[in-house]
Amino acid sequence: MGDNSKKNNPSNETQIAKLVLLGEAIGLFGQAITTLAAYLALEAEEEEVNTNSQMQAQIDFLLSEMDQLRR
Repeated sequence: MGDNSKKNNPSNETQIAKLVLLGEAIGLFGQAITTLAAYLALEAEEEEVNTNSQMQAQIDFLLSEMDQLRR
C-alpha cells in the first residue's frame, strides 16, 4: 500500500499543478473581462458628458434666440 501512494504521488502533483494553472488562467481571463468592462464604462461616461455638453450648448443658443425675439 505504501508503494502505491509513492507511485501515484507524482501523478497527483501533476494533476494539482494542472488545476492550479487552469485556475490561474480562469482568474486572468476574469481580470481581463473586468478591465474591459471598466474601459467600456469610461467610454460611455465620456460619450454622455459630450452629449450633455452639446445639449447644453443648444439650450443656451435657443435661450439667446428667444431673448432676441422678445426684444
